[in-house]
Amino acid sequence: LKATSPRRRGFPVAVAGRRRLAGGGTPRRRRPFWERGRARAVRMPEKEISREELKALKRQANIRAREEDAAQKRKEEEERKRRELEEIKREFENQEKLRVEERLRFLEKQAKARAAKKEKTEKLNRKREQKIAQRFEAWKAKADEEIFKVKEAQDAEDMQYEMRLEEARERKREKEQAERDAKAEAQIAREELEMKRTENNANRATQRELRGIYDVDRLKTEATDELESFILNPYPVPLKQVLAGRMRPVPTVTELLAAYKDQKEELKELEEMDIPTRAMLRNQTLFQYVRDIQLKAEADRIKPPQPQQSDLGRSRNRSSHPRRASPSPKGARRL
Repeated sequence: LKATSPRRRGFPVAVAGRRRLAGGGTPRRRRPFWERGRARAVRMPEKEISREELKALKRQANIRAREEDAAQKRKEEEERKRRELEEIKREFENQEKLRVEERLRFLEKQAKARAAKKEKTEKLNRKREQKIAQRFEAWKAKADEEIFKVKEAQDAEDMQYEMRLEEARERKREKEQAERDAKAEAQIAREELEMKRTENNANRATQRELRGIYDVDRLKTEATDELESFILNPYPVPLKQVLAGRMRPVPTVTELLAAYKDQKEELKELEEMDIPTRAMLRNQTLFQYVRDIQLKAEADRIKPPQPQQSDLGRSRNRSSHPRRASPSPKGARRL
């Protein structure tokens, strides 16, 4: 078969058709193998068939039979596969339908369960709301009763508070009135004391004035007597009135010590002072600020008493009008 097969010999079925197309002819429709066999069978008597050709024909017939069997088997296989595919499709559709039905039943069951649960929840909520309303009513009644009690107690306490407050105000008014009366009495007593003080001060001023007049008269009398005595009996001791006229007020030791302490503190502060910065803060020049400090120190300084022109007395008259020298032997001789 391998040696006599037209495909193995290199002559496929479509070669003749391709050759005819290459030669410019139109391709013919191939006839089925049974028609070709019938035509050969009709032409067989025309020529005597050899043994090898008979074998080749048998072989070709076997090949065609096998091809027909193979084609039939392919058709059967394709038909079987098509039926299996249809069965698979039907089974898949049935399964899909069952799945959809099961899903629908599950959803329906779930919806029923949700509806039952919702109904149960609503029922429980209604019961809960009823219980809550009952408890609220009971609590409200109890709370109202407690509120009324508290309000009554508060009203009683407010009334008692007002009474105590009024009593306290009355006591305060009485106390303030007593204080005003005491202040008035004290004012009257102060006025009486002030009147007495004024009278006593007037009496003391009168007595002081009288004593001053008496002292002045006494001093004048003493001065007149001293002057008359000095005129009658001159002596080198100065008069009291001359000595008293030269006296000047001087500061006490306490004042001097306080002034000394102040000057020491000011000197220490001046040493630690930042003079340029302070002058700049006061919007002054450095020399103006130092000058102000100097003038202030000079104004605050305690000056010692200075002699006046009236204190010079006779020495001033002696210097201005020198006494003539007494005649001496030298002068007499010069004259």
